Amino acid sequence: MLTPPHQAASLPDFFYRPLTLPVATAPRLVALNTDLAQQLGLDVDWLHSAEGLAFLSRGLLPGRDDTSPGPVAMAYAGHQFGQFVPSLGDGRAALIADCQMEDGCLVELQIKGTGPTPFSRSGDGQNTLGPALREYLVSEAMHALGIPTTRALAVLTTGDMVDRSEGPVPGAQIVRVARSHVRVGSFQYAAAHGGLEHVRQLADFTIQRLFPDLAAEGPGRYLALLKTTIKQQAQLVARWMEVGFIHGVMNTDNCALSGETLDYGPCAFMDRFDPMKRFSFIDRDGRYAYGRQPALALWNLSRLAECLFPLFDDDEDRAIDQAQEALHDYDGLFHHHWLAGFRRKLGLETRDDHDIRLLEHVLETMHTGQADFTNTFRMMGSPEVAIDGDYSALRDLFPGNRGHFDLCRTEILHRLTLETRPPELRQKTMQGTNPRIIPRNHQVEAALSQAMTGDYRLFHKLHEALKTPFAEADDGLDAAPRPEEEVHHTFCGT
Repeated sequence: MLTPPHQAASLPDFFYRPLTLPVATAPRLVALNTDLAQQLGLDVDWLHSAEGLAFLSRGLLPGRDDTSPGPVAMAYAGHQFGQFVPSLGDGRAALIADCQMEDGCLVELQIKGTGPTPFSRSGDGQNTLGPALREYLVSEAMHALGIPTTRALAVLTTGDMVDRSEGPVPGAQIVRVARSHVRVGSFQYAAAHGGLEHVRQLADFTIQRLFPDLAAEGPGRYLALLKTTIKQQAQLVARWMEVGFIHGVMNTDNCALSGETLDYGPCAFMDRFDPMKRFSFIDRDGRYAYGRQPALALWNLSRLAECLFPLFDDDEDRAIDQAQEALHDYDGLFHHHWLAGFRRKLGLETRDDHDIRLLEHVLETMHTGQADFTNTFRMMGSPEVAIDGDYSALRDLFPGNRGHFDLCRTEILHRLTLETRPPELRQKTMQGTNPRIIPRNHQVEAALSQAMTGDYRLFHKLHEALKTPFAEADDGLDAAPRPEEEVHHTFCGT
């Protein structure tokens, strides 16, 4: 159920700018997440009505009076590709309401693609249909994979055409849901422009909103906030690595304190495994490549610590020591989650001190063998491999170096002698860990290309399949692309 006004308006207006959203020419709902709408207590028929469209496209809440806060654009700064930009903010997005889900969790609703805001700089504030549908597909796929993420409630076309480098394209808006849109960049903005008291106000708001239990720690709550954020980011990035996900733009303004995956611009899932794989057209140096994501998360967390540490202790040296000690925990936390996740992918229940070397060898062999990341792990959990011990079909997935595969298979078989579970149980567990289907880049692009012509059938087919990524299905959507089909660059749509 909607609970206006949104809590963000309880912050000083330093942190946001009020907005009056423009009227779209002819808003039309092209994708509605009915499951999520029901979890939010929103009436699906109402969302299709004129009043519902006014809410989804402009944030117009029924019964809101002039004294209630309307849509706002949040202010934040950020390091973008390592360069600090002191003033960014929601250049094409607006918070419109809070909503309480059926489990009691309070979430924010945000429209992306609303038009210019005070933070748009030279941008037009518009979103386009392709990026909106991409975010819808990928964020909902991440949710189905069990990875913390913002959710997609709806995509609307605006009836307007938007100028982009490729020419005029259909304008669109996406309505997304998050526990909070507070980012590391939000704290950087407070520190750069408002000073320590504004950092304190934002920290207290974040604790109240996301981690109310930390309030009981009194003066220690700010250090606890940093430690909690470190734990969540370590686990989140480890989960990305497990499914071959590459965020693409891990700037500090895209790092949410809620521990949710935020912003699906030039993101993608890997096909063939490559630790230096990147997709973002603007990431020419591979700063945010797959294998660099864990280190970049720590870099972002260090920027958060720089903002928060003056709140830890009146003695600056002690405060810095506490911040450094918290950051030193990151590597251990990340590797714990990474190791546990990849053990599950191989169906390893027991622990062995040499597992890290085995897992690294498996990934190295996949790289040299040009093996598809998702299909390789899925086939490892097939009855033929996991129960019958027949690796011949799996070997065919390593065209680049089958000799290395044979050595790796020997290591895996030796390691499996330490397992005590019946093979049937191990295989069932692996099938529930390694997805059959991910949002393959070429399939997403095909769905978006068809949608541009007004044909949404492939989009809806792909979305439906991605809801159950671990289930077997004969839908023709799980095969890896041929080499000539592999997408090499993705774009954010601005």
